[in-house]
Amino acid sequence: MFSAYGKQASQLDTPVNTSTNDELRVINKQRNKSYTEQVHSRQNNASSVGYERVKSDALAPRNKWSDFLPIWGVEAREKGYLLPLPFGVSIVGLTQKQPFTVSKIGLSFDGQESDKINGFIGDSITAKNLKVSDTTYNLRFDTWIFPFWNIYGIAGETRGKAELELDVNLGVPTLLLVASNIGNGLNEKRCTSVNLPYEGPAPGHCLVAKSGIATTLNFHGSVLGYGTTIAGGYGDFFGMFDINYSEADINIAIEKTQQTVYSARIGWNGTIGGYQGQLWVGAMKQDIEQQIAISTPGGKVAVLVDQHTSSPTNYLIGGQWNITEEWSVIAETNFAFSDRQQFMMQLGYRF
Repeated sequence: MFSAYGKQASQLDTPVNTSTNDELRVINKQRNKSYTEQVHSRQNNASSVGYERVKSDALAPRNKWSDFLPIWGVEAREKGYLLPLPFGVSIVGLTQKQPFTVSKIGLSFDGQESDKINGFIGDSITAKNLKVSDTTYNLRFDTWIFPFWNIYGIAGETRGKAELELDVNLGVPTLLLVASNIGNGLNEKRCTSVNLPYEGPAPGHCLVAKSGIATTLNFHGSVLGYGTTIAGGYGDFFGMFDINYSEADINIAIEKTQQTVYSARIGWNGTIGGYQGQLWVGAMKQDIEQQIAISTPGGKVAVLVDQHTSSPTNYLIGGQWNITEEWSVIAETNFAFSDRQQFMMQLGYRF
């Protein structure tokens, strides 16, 4: 995850004038010894990536087009901090299953939602046992602006299903449909125009009644988002805080689903056997709000369900394997006792 390079010897010392080759060799030998000691004092023995090519297995320093980032990166490396390469692109896969709480239920007729009708509904429609399972694949681009500040953007797609049960026992007055400009005609004709049975006497009601409707909605859509990370460390330990916002345009939602995720992690950076990387624990909070539409038989009436996460917080445990300075693999999951079950894997390349 981290690498850093110090200055070359020629940058650290001021050239010394000498009149003989012997004196020059002695001075250069002393200079190189001093420089080597300085570099060794800045090496992280727990890391497989050296600051400078003094260790035989360390990577050679490189001057690249991207060396202008992060800002203050040179100064941080000279102080002994190991920094990741400034730019990264990753493929991220996330699967999760979690319960949702229904905050509001309404109806739409022929694609129209009426506040008058939804205010009349009350408790006539209930939803229960709502669970959402989804798998999301994202492409993530990031860069370190400062040694402690990273920004990133994500783009991808999501697929999954929402499972719930509906109880509907509602008589909608035909006059209310007329006032809301939904359907055509009067009395029975008004109900027939929206594919609902009629109950008199006139002006009567349009009946929407059914219990225990087991409903499974398969969905798919695109995801766009952005986020930022603040990170820091002391010795072999580090901490970070991340916040990101994304919108998913899914086919069963009236509007784009909005999601804000907060997470914090603390961990250890080092070597276990022949593997170099990081291990961490943390916590995550997901703030998700969305409205899904469930079509009734006939297709002209839809039940609108406003929902949000019922268990927004869960704990995390994860690790990263630094295959090389450029390539890494991340795996992260939550503890088994959380209501939300999730697993994430990420393959990243830095340059």
